[in-house]
Order: sequence, then C-alpha cells, then structure tokens
Amino acid sequence: MNLPPPGRWLALAIALASSTACSKAPSKEPEHRETPMTDTAQSHTVDGYTYTTAPVEATLGPHRYAFPANLYDDQMGPAVGGGIGLTLLWPDLQAAPPGTRASRSMSDHHRAISLSLDYIDALPIAELLPRKTSTEATTEDGSINRDDPRRRLDLRNAGTPHFGLTPYAIDEARMTRFSEAYAAQRGTPPVRTPETDQEWYIARDTQGALATFITCNPPQDGREGLTVQGTTLVDDPDVPVATCTHTFTDPQDGLSVRAIYPRVLLKDWKAVEDATRVLLARYKLR
Repeated sequence: MNLPPPGRWLALAIALASSTACSKAPSKEPEHRETPMTDTAQSHTVDGYTYTTAPVEATLGPHRYAFPANLYDDQMGPAVGGGIGLTLLWPDLQAAPPGTRASRSMSDHHRAISLSLDYIDALPIAELLPRKTSTEATTEDGSINRDDPRRRLDLRNAGTPHFGLTPYAIDEARMTRFSEAYAAQRGTPPVRTPETDQEWYIARDTQGALATFITCNPPQDGREGLTVQGTTLVDDPDVPVATCTHTFTDPQDGLSVRAIYPRVLLKDWKAVEDATRVLLARYKLR
C-alpha cells in the first residue's frame, strides 16, 4: 500500500478539522456582552489607593452591568447588600474624575446628583409610583391617616405645568376637614408646619400613567439655598439648601431609580432621567 507523504497527511488533517468546524450547528445559548475592556482607563492614586475609570461589575436582579468605577458613589464599586449607587455631576451629567470624591469643593458637592438603582420584584413595577402617591400601602383600612390629603395625589390640586411637570398642591379645604376629623378621633390635631410641606410634581407617559414622581422642600421666601451662575452653584449661607427626591422607573427591566439633587436643578429633571437611561443601556451586559 502506498502511503501519502507526511506533507499530505498534514494537509488532510487541516482540511478535515476545517470541515468539522464549519458543519457544527450554531450554539443556542443566549449571547451576553462581557465586561468591556479599555486601553484608555484613567487612574489617580489617593492615600495609597488607586482610583480608576475601569469597569466594575454590579447586578440588579437578573441584570448585570459594568459601570466605570468612578461612576459609583464611592468611586470604587457597588456597595454590599444590593442596589447600586451612582453619582453624576451637573451640568454635564457625567461621572467625576477618579479619586476626586474626597476633595470636592462645596460647589461640586452641590452639583453631585445621587442615583439609587434597585430591582423591584415584590410588586409589578407599574404599581410602584401609584403606591408612592397614595396611603393604601402604608395605612390600615379605616385608619384616619388614610385620608391625609398631604400624602395622596388624588386629594391634591393640580396646578399649572412648568418644566414639563405638573405641580400638585395640598387642598387646604380638605386639610381642614382632615384635621378636624383627626382631632375628634385622636384628641389633638395632626402636627403640621405648612412652610415645610413637601411640594409634589408629576409627569405622565403617553397613556396617562404615572412616569415621574418628584417631591421637593419648598423654598424659604423664594430662596432655594443655591443660585445658578453659569455652570456653578453658588451657596446662600442664610438659607438651607432645598432638595428634591425624584423617582422614576425602567419598566422593561423592572428597575426603580431615585435621584436626589438641589431644588434649583429641578428644571433639568428630564435630562437626569435621559442621562440615567443612557447609562443603563450603555453599560448593561445582560
């Protein structure tokens, strides 16, 4: 029997391997993006610790993300115990340079917008904002506190929209009736300081469902504690800084987002939402 020369054996082996690889059925496993690597990561060493912009993985329920380290609240990574805390700096709504958290000026401190992200599985995500704007989830059936008009959107009065938000003010006539009923049942009227009553602002989606819920400290005599001068926030030492707590959701992934920032930045609420959604999409792995 005549055998092929060694070179022929090698050629045949390569051809067979190539044929086998080409004929293999494609994998049916779902494809997930891996943690992105970057050759342009920045770093800054402070007190022996090197802060970077390299990606650090975090999970929210079944979802994985790889946010840059400097985007996290501590500029290191996610906290233990669930949820994700991120910080954006106004006005660009980008992460601060790595290693600068401890040395921020007071102006930069006020420009920091804190984001708390959580995966919601205890209830349908569409029910989250309606529950936050009512008393049913926090009071017992028949309780006098269920009728508190300060805590129910349906008992507040809608005002004139501005910044794309509709303000909802406390109905003083309802508040008077509630106080009388409360005093008759409890012996004393409910504690209230009108000048510190929370402001409520609402935005709805195209179907009319609640999409954004914002509560803010009211200004004192029209002063919010900060003024905007270009891209700088200037402190008013005579007035506390009024802040807002801004809640919205990512219905597709079942996420709740809570943003906290000075009331003087309320005008940029939509930009905060848009920037957050861009981050979630950009750094999502699965």
